[in-house]
Amino acid sequence: MNQKNKINHRESFRDIAFGHSSFLFNKEVVYIKHLSVFDQIHIEEVRESFFEKAKRLGLQTTEESVTYLKENEIWTKEDERLLDNDKADLKALKDTRKNLYLSSEIKKVDERIKKAEEKYNHSHFKKQDLIGQTSEKYAEKRVSEHYILCSFYRDTSFTSPFFSQEEVDELEHEELSFVINEYNNKYSCFDDTGIQEIVLQDFFQMYISFCEDVRNFYDKPLFKLSTNQVKLIVYARMFKSIFENYPKIPVNIKKDPEKIIDYVNSQDKAKDVLQNVGKEGASTIMGAKKEDYENLGIKEISGKSLSAILKEKGGKMDMKDIMSAMGS
Repeated sequence: MNQKNKINHRESFRDIAFGHSSFLFNKEVVYIKHLSVFDQIHIEEVRESFFEKAKRLGLQTTEESVTYLKENEIWTKEDERLLDNDKADLKALKDTRKNLYLSSEIKKVDERIKKAEEKYNHSHFKKQDLIGQTSEKYAEKRVSEHYILCSFYRDTSFTSPFFSQEEVDELEHEELSFVINEYNNKYSCFDDTGIQEIVLQDFFQMYISFCEDVRNFYDKPLFKLSTNQVKLIVYARMFKSIFENYPKIPVNIKKDPEKIIDYVNSQDKAKDVLQNVGKEGASTIMGAKKEDYENLGIKEISGKSLSAILKEKGGKMDMKDIMSAMGS
């Protein structure tokens, strides 16, 4: 993803560590407070108030809108059935992927998942367009704007809000769009994948061994930390454990959190399969290709390449060959 490639992970780490990001608005510095789980309590209260306001304004709820569409056959029971089937198919593929360990099979299922997601999203967005504006959508949009504006401060102690309620009400549409876009641009790197990528950067490795003690990172108790700060510690501990237990992770995937998780899952599942090779008549890993054996750490046997051995043995390896290849 191009946006991901442009992320400055050092800058993101700095912002998480200090608990805020910043940008310029009308030549003034706006500090974005990274909110905590306790800030979410207030957000839920605000969402409910906006929802009730929307209903008073006459907006339908999502349930009421769907009922209207079905009664007037704009969105039929058959449409709903097909959407449910698409959703079920997508879930089934994702469940299947969780149980795979051969990289060649994972790639094939990933391709099927991508197509299934496209099919489901097409129908899902079509339904949402037909539903139109609802009380829930109105509340979500307003609470999102409120959440963002409440994150803006004039100081890093977060004692002086950048906007008063009166100033918020007087913001021009262009100004509101600008500050919301700036917030989204700054905050886009703080999703789970973005924070995992920070942990996997070379510069972060000097910190990772200290992640077991929160006080080594932040000079305040855990419950006062921002959500981003907590996630950084959690993912640092997670990958520290992975690297300790899986020292042979290929170098080319060590900065890709998704591929690392796939590697760990495939290694765990492969252990069970390898234990059964040679038992009950099983003599090979069914469906395994050259890349699969290599992903399992099986590369050479007695100085010969895996491809050469596979060719000699007609594309099959028995338990003795496999154990030799793994150096057992």
